[in-house]
Amino acid sequence: MNENRKSLTRQRTAIWGPGRTRSGLFAGMIRDPNLVQPEDEELAKRSIGRIKMELARAEKNEMTRLVISEENMIGTMGHNFKRSRLYPQAQRRLQRFVPAFEGHKLRIGLSIRSYDSYWASALAFRIKAGSAVPKADQLDLLTTQPRRWRHVISDLAEVFPDAEIAIWSFEAWSSQPQNQLSALTGRQGLSALKGGGATNNASLRAAEIGAIARERGQTEIADDLERQIGRYQPFDPNQIYKLRQDYATDIDWLINGSDGLATYYDPTGDTSGRSQHARGSDYDEESRLGQAG
Repeated sequence: MNENRKSLTRQRTAIWGPGRTRSGLFAGMIRDPNLVQPEDEELAKRSIGRIKMELARAEKNEMTRLVISEENMIGTMGHNFKRSRLYPQAQRRLQRFVPAFEGHKLRIGLSIRSYDSYWASALAFRIKAGSAVPKADQLDLLTTQPRRWRHVISDLAEVFPDAEIAIWSFEAWSSQPQNQLSALTGRQGLSALKGGGATNNASLRAAEIGAIARERGQTEIADDLERQIGRYQPFDPNQIYKLRQDYATDIDWLINGSDGLATYYDPTGDTSGRSQHARGSDYDEESRLGQAG
């Protein structure tokens, strides 16, 4: 989106990415609810005021929609591993943002991914950042943890009952930003974007994780990983089977209407940015500013 900022602005679409949200705009907002201190609450109140002011500024500049891209609004990878759960605090974390967007029509987007590759990718990122290579008991906990994407989606709908929720799969659209942005904004007519098809921030290969383990003196682990081909995948075949079956159950739930909570963009059907199952009425392209994702 940053590469296409000028083009999107001409289409009256403003964007806030991590560079904006993490430079003070969301100060005090993205916190573990169990660790929030009075000073965090004070920061959050100020941030809510700033967000409202920036929304008004964008509207004054004739922007009709705003796209917010901030993955940590529902939680962090670190907390997921700390609790061995999939975004266990999503509802409580998002609740902190409700006052900031009051009075605006919201459309929330979530890209979901098969659990075997999701956890493997997140583990690779954490290992590169300094975490230990996971042991068998941790992998067992991740395989059997009860939270699913459908629970995260239900959390979104609980906190923002009037929002439209758009869901698509990482597997289908990871290299198709045009489709993702169309689903997120509810608009099919956005001009073509530059930079489509590129792979960014790809997770490390098994051999690269092995090299990290060797630098740490974990020779046995390193020997095993350096013999493996492809991306880092710590789960065994039985765990992978279970994780993929769990994901398939989520996809079936989405295809069958997701209890009316979300719009699923089915990759087995039309991937042009039109929904397979829609919630509510057709989206108003010229609605008030405040579409968030």
